[in-house]
Amino acid sequence: MYQWINGNSYMNQVTFYPTNITLNSTAASHFSNVRYVRIGIDPQKKKVAIMPVEKSVIERNCIPKEQLQKISIGKGYGRISNKAIMHQIYTTLHVDVDTRKYPATFDEENKLLEIDCTNEI
Repeated sequence: MYQWINGNSYMNQVTFYPTNITLNSTAASHFSNVRYVRIGIDPQKKKVAIMPVEKSVIERNCIPKEQLQKISIGKGYGRISNKAIMHQIYTTLHVDVDTRKYPATFDEENKLLEIDCTNEI
C-alpha cells in the first residue's frame, strides 16, 4: 500500500529572510486585493500574524498608520520588506529569520494569516 506524500503546492508557506517576509502563492492569495497589512507577534505561542487591511479601513483611520506595512503581490508570491520587523521577530520570538520556511494557516473568522514559528519546514 502506498503512503502518499504531502506536497507544498497548496500549503500556506512563509519564508523569513533578514530583510523581508515572502509568502508563497497560496498564502499570497489571501492578500490579492490589499496593499497594506498589519503584523502582530505572539511571544507565548511563537506565532506571527499578518492581517490584510482594506483601503476603506485605512481611509476611516481605524488603524494607526505606523502599524501599516506595505505588501507587494507578484506572480506567485507576496512580499513584505522591512528589516526592522524582521529584527523584531528575531529578537522577540528567538527564531531564525535567515532563509527559514514556516507553515501558515489562514484564520477565516479573524482574517489573519498565522505563521507557526515553532515548526520549521
